[in-house]
Amino acid sequence: MKDTMKAFFADGYGKGGIRIIPIPVIGPDEVLIKVCYCGVCGTDQDLFSSDCSFAKNGQVTYPDRLGHEWSGIVEKVGDKVTSLVPGDRVVGDNGVVCGKCAACKRGDFDNCLNTRCVGTINPVYDGAFAEYFKLPEKHTHKIPDGVSLKEATLFEPLSVAYGGIKHMNINKDSFVSIIGTGCIALSAAALAKSLGAERIFIIGRNPVKLAIAEKLGIKTINIREEDPVERIMKETDGVGSECVLECSGAAGSFVQAIALASKKATVALIGFYELPEKEVNIDPIVSKSLNIVGVMGEFANMVNAIKIIGKSKIDLSPIITEQLPFDQCLPAFTRKNYPNSIKTVIEINKE
Repeated sequence: MKDTMKAFFADGYGKGGIRIIPIPVIGPDEVLIKVCYCGVCGTDQDLFSSDCSFAKNGQVTYPDRLGHEWSGIVEKVGDKVTSLVPGDRVVGDNGVVCGKCAACKRGDFDNCLNTRCVGTINPVYDGAFAEYFKLPEKHTHKIPDGVSLKEATLFEPLSVAYGGIKHMNINKDSFVSIIGTGCIALSAAALAKSLGAERIFIIGRNPVKLAIAEKLGIKTINIREEDPVERIMKETDGVGSECVLECSGAAGSFVQAIALASKKATVALIGFYELPEKEVNIDPIVSKSLNIVGVMGEFANMVNAIKIIGKSKIDLSPIITEQLPFDQCLPAFTRKNYPNSIKTVIEINKE
């Protein structure tokens, strides 16, 4: 096996590129993975451009090796690894815990005092835009049979969407409204469909992305053509949606989510907001007895998302709209180059 590999680094302010660095050496509880695909996240694009709060407040240090939506094949395992063997197809968590603090020792990884963020902000753990990537065994998960390596890059965004879905008792009778047409929104729709929901609506304005949602078998509402609240109320005989996921972070979307909700509905807020929401009327939240949930990643989310998708066998491929080879990946980190993309993946190694 060679000693060096290619890895992509962001240098900030729209600059960066591929460099040659040593292949990582694994410890006894770690695995070395040959990365096959890595998805480009909006966070990757923001960190590359430095047009984000993380760059402005010093939470990111350049050069930053990006990449947290990856899939690959186990190349080598440490002496203490028992659940994985070379050849296993795997994905991994987007955070790495220290394993030493009191929270880690009791298995409460979500409250680790020293979690490192994979490929994003400080404290940072080197990202997966590289030919090889190492990760502790406890953060590495097998890909179910029937899910391709390319589709498996979506398990990280699926885990984020699951953070909202898990607060909802979704079944075939559920009415699910999802605001947004990005990867998280379509991931939420895929999970809801996998759990049996038959009435799912995606709300957005981009006709290309809405058409892709329809390929997943999801009904759509174009806000440029009709009022989504009026449509949802018509579809539900004036009751509203008991499951609302706000995935866009767009101005006014929080107010819209509240308007879409039925009494005692759960409203999950998954998107970050560029600007504060203004003129929010709290009374409907109180009068409808709404359950408002803010969503951030938790370590169990990926495992549960994998179980749902593995059981349902849903085709996730429509969500992946572009693919680029590793040596030509630079344009993918500039959002304007692919304005209609839902998910761009970079092929780093052949399967």
